[in-house]
Order: sequence, then C-alpha cells, then structure tokens
Amino acid sequence: MAKRYQDFVIKDGRFVGRFEDMYRSCDDPWLQSDSEHNVFSVPRNIAILNMARYGIRSVVEFGCGLGYYTDFIRRSGVRVLGVDISSAAVEKARQRFPSSEFSVDDVRHIGQYADYDGVLFAEITWYVLEHLQPVFGEMLKHLRGKHLFHNLVFYKGDTQQYGRDYFTDLDGFIDYCPFRLLARSEYTTADPMSTIETSTAFLIEPK
Repeated sequence: MAKRYQDFVIKDGRFVGRFEDMYRSCDDPWLQSDSEHNVFSVPRNIAILNMARYGIRSVVEFGCGLGYYTDFIRRSGVRVLGVDISSAAVEKARQRFPSSEFSVDDVRHIGQYADYDGVLFAEITWYVLEHLQPVFGEMLKHLRGKHLFHNLVFYKGDTQQYGRDYFTDLDGFIDYCPFRLLARSEYTTADPMSTIETSTAFLIEPK
C-alpha cells in the first residue's frame, strides 16, 4: 500500500518531521507539481509581487521541496536559491529544474544567507515551530534590514490541532512575529471546509 506523505509530517496531532524518508518514499508530497499550487496560487503570486514591490533581486526559499515554486520565482526574474533539509528533495529538484539553484541546509543556519535581499518561508512554519524564535533571533542578528516573505495556510474551524498553542490565524502569527509588517493578504473561498491561504511581507527589524 502506498504510504501517505502526511504520516511522515504530522500524525495524530503530533509532529513527526521525517522529511528525508518522505521524499524517498513519496513521489509528489503536497501535490507540488500541480500548477494550482504555483501558477494559480494567489498567495504565491502575491509573494512574488511583493518581492517586486520591495525591490528584491535575490531570495532564499527555505523548504523548497521538489523545486516547483523555486523555479517559478526564478522565471519571474528574481535570483533564488532553493534550500531544503532533505537531500532527496534537493536531488529531485536539481533533476527537474537544472536552471535553478538548490542546496541542502537547515533553516537554523539562516544567518549564513546575509548576501541575499530576503528570505522566503512558503508553508514551512508549522514544521519549524520549536525552532522559530531562535531562527527569528538569528535573522535579527544577521539579516537586519532584509525582508521576510511568509506564506502559510490556516484551517477554518477546529480542524487543525497541531500548533494551536502558537497561533491559529494570520493575526496571531503577525503578533507572534517580531518583525515590522509591510504587507498582508488572505485568500479563501466561501466553502466552510476550505483553507485560508495567507501571504505576508516583513522588514527584518524590531516592531
């Protein structure tokens, strides 16, 4: 029986985080190849528009996975480095998108990327919650004056259990984030079961 990629990430309300095993066992976790998640994704397009608005010429995408969004950003004219903790993901991304640049690394090493204009977290925040405050501290120390672009999905009602002690909606995340907010957006449909997709831009300096 095919393995569910979700079981490698969060299971029974608990974080698992076996991303290397997931990318070796599952062909297309989160349906990353589906154009709906990139070309037709409102928040992902908004993040790119915000990069243009704030004059971003280079950005590091943490949690790049199979590289589809990384390559989409590259084609918008921004120099982008896709970074993922999984070597299997990066290997597959390099095979799929040889014109894009990828590297294996951990978001906790974010301070090493001060040469870039900004950093991007695209739907990875739920998976780095226990490291988030130290990562923010590293950003204030090494990336002050740069930009953070942040995309995150929230769930309507009480369907989400994991991470609720950190924040449950976009306002909660903005309050949690120590940086100065520049732009925010939320997208959803009228379906009560659909998700709320968000995109924000921050200047990495204290509020």
